[in-house]
Amino acid sequence: MTIDEQLIKFETDHNLIIPGDLKEYFRSSNIKSLNDYSDFLFEFYGIDEFKSVKDEVGDYGGIPDYRNIVNVLPQHENCFVFAEYMIHSGVYAIRLFKDRADKNEVYAIIGSEYKQVADSFTEFIILYKDRGESIYF
Repeated sequence: MTIDEQLIKFETDHNLIIPGDLKEYFRSSNIKSLNDYSDFLFEFYGIDEFKSVKDEVGDYGGIPDYRNIVNVLPQHENCFVFAEYMIHSGVYAIRLFKDRADKNEVYAIIGSEYKQVADSFTEFIILYKDRGESIYF
């Protein structure tokens, strides 16, 4: 299955729209280069690993304990994890919508706590590359 077929399948299966900047990221070969960009122990995911917050960490009861995040993060079912930090010490998720949106908030999530760190995937990547402190908890 081609990347475009995977993107269409994801949108059809979830009835949600992946924003253009995130689609371009999934289509590009930049995933590995982003993983290698810093020594901050980030791992960026491809479309094949792009899962809802619940599916990615919702059952993880280790340290940190993520099991309550589905009760805390509004519309968690529409938030999908695209990166993790220090072997799931933290994850980064983007909110998707049924229709195109002006903003697709990006959240840093640690255990059952979250904070918005960007208004788009592009904004998050700029902060990440600039080593912006605001993307960390």
